[in-house]
Amino acid sequence: MTTNKTVFFLIGILLVVLGIAMLAPYLTQFIYKENNHTFISAAFVTIFIGVLFILSNLGSELKLNLRQTFLFSTLAWLMVAIFGSLPFLLSPKEFTFSDAFFESMSGITTTGATIITDIDNSPKSILLWRAILQWLGGIGIVVMAITILPLLKVGGMQLFKMEGPDSTEKILPRTIEVATIIISTYLILTFFCGTFYWLFGMSIFDSIAHAMTTIATGGFATHNESIGFFKSSNIEIVASVFIVLGSIPFISYLKFVQGNKKIFFKDIQIKGLIYLILISVFIMFIYLVFINYESTVFDKIRISSFNVISILSGTGYVTDDFGLWGNFS
Repeated sequence: MTTNKTVFFLIGILLVVLGIAMLAPYLTQFIYKENNHTFISAAFVTIFIGVLFILSNLGSELKLNLRQTFLFSTLAWLMVAIFGSLPFLLSPKEFTFSDAFFESMSGITTTGATIITDIDNSPKSILLWRAILQWLGGIGIVVMAITILPLLKVGGMQLFKMEGPDSTEKILPRTIEVATIIISTYLILTFFCGTFYWLFGMSIFDSIAHAMTTIATGGFATHNESIGFFKSSNIEIVASVFIVLGSIPFISYLKFVQGNKKIFFKDIQIKGLIYLILISVFIMFIYLVFINYESTVFDKIRISSFNVISILSGTGYVTDDFGLWGNFS
């Protein structure tokens, strides 16, 4: 008899991970003296439900077939979005359920759309939680489960059929090694991105939040003016570089670590991305020159480069009013 015990067991693990992640915004509430316990309450509920899922679906033989893998992949995003909306529902900003669910789903899918109109005056904990959701969604919440699948003797490579660009290629025989390298790469890129943001003038809070949404190519910012708030060409350059690095398929980093040192020059996806960026930046630069956009040549290059990269990658950071660029842009 086929059961879905493994599916809900893994969902439980994801909810526990999500609940633990809520403790970081709770620490932020304490640091910035927000005087409420939104996140500790949400974390308790999420971890409690996750543990119930785990305990009620323990079995001697946990397996996933292809149908259950599709079910797991779908339910994982849905359940994480639902429980990820709890901090919004419990916050002093009084989100409706539809608004909270929208914000959570937008974050976990790295869509970047938001219903928050006054970001500057929003609680720091909420802003950090939005960034964490995008960061988790950027690596793929499913990849977290892949790290424990080998322990359950489950064919975890099936998940790459839905979650990875290299759908038919078996990269390594041990799935846990794949997941470890991918997640490590993600962490390293996030760390260096945040460090450079901080060195070039962002506060520690802003650098952490923007590093997570930059690498995830999600685009949630901590200010109404997005990256334009900082008015720093250095920050825009850092953002552009790490957006591109975050847009590269992480399987390529894995191949590089495994010895394919020319992967970044040979992979057709990477080459296509770079060519598209260069051509688009060149076209926008010529256009800004043509319309006599009031700025120096360097500024035209910087403005066209940053905004084209942000748009092409789906990140959505902005530094300028596109309405001033005319209809062509």
